[in-house]
Amino acid sequence: MSNLSASLIRIVLPVIILIVVYTYLGPVAGIGALVVIALAYLYLNKSLIYQNRAGKKYASGNYEGALADLKAAVNAAPKDPKVRGTYAFFLVKMGHTDEAAEEIEKAIEYAAAEDERKPLMITRALVLWKQGQLDEAIKLLDELLPNYENTNVYATLGFFYIEKGDYSKALEFNLKARDFNSSSNVILDNLGMTYLLLGDYDNALETYESLMKNKPNFPEAFYNYARVLDKKGDLEKALYMVRYALTLPFWNTSTVKKEEVEAYLKELEAKEQAMNAEKQEKQDGNEPIDNM
Repeated sequence: MSNLSASLIRIVLPVIILIVVYTYLGPVAGIGALVVIALAYLYLNKSLIYQNRAGKKYASGNYEGALADLKAAVNAAPKDPKVRGTYAFFLVKMGHTDEAAEEIEKAIEYAAAEDERKPLMITRALVLWKQGQLDEAIKLLDELLPNYENTNVYATLGFFYIEKGDYSKALEFNLKARDFNSSSNVILDNLGMTYLLLGDYDNALETYESLMKNKPNFPEAFYNYARVLDKKGDLEKALYMVRYALTLPFWNTSTVKKEEVEAYLKELEAKEQAMNAEKQEKQDGNEPIDNM
């Protein structure tokens, strides 16, 4: 049965029952049936209700509250691999790597169909990476990609190659990823960072200028763009970008730590101060001598 058919049955069947009860047993029985149906709906859809609450809390910045609601959603539907997989992903994102490892393995175990298991493998790869098993994470996604050509796989594996330090492989792969989805902000950031690390600042700048048109919402994009701008001599704009990066949320799965960005900002500010001091010295040296 398709999801659409199941949804229609959940909606249409209670309505039919309500109409029949109201018609043949009267309004009092109809109201009673309505109460029973409402209670049954709430019970059967507890997991969905918790998921919706989690989404609203996440959007408002209440991440701990969202995590608690996702846990409640899992408890309400413990054998639903999608719900447990979402919970596992958010756990690793929040820094609870060991718990995420347990949850993602359970989700994979409960996934009966191959199509259910494939997206869960991306979260498993993220867990492996955070556990220090980068080679295993790369192997997992490298084997997954031929049968699951997906933007999230390209984006995650593209960064893993950078993290590995194999920049030639990273460039080859991230160019392929861009061909697959040239509008993905993460893929463009991976490609721009690869060019940056290879010292190809012109292509890095072009890539980040394209990325900025998409209005990314993660700090790595602005931090890496700042690094490129600094290399190209645009210190003022680099400072703006790195400061903006610090206004965005950092996660356990972010590819740069907030402390690194803060340290880089101090480095740029010191550079700016030195340049301003040098300019002032030159101006002072060029001032005409006032003959008394």
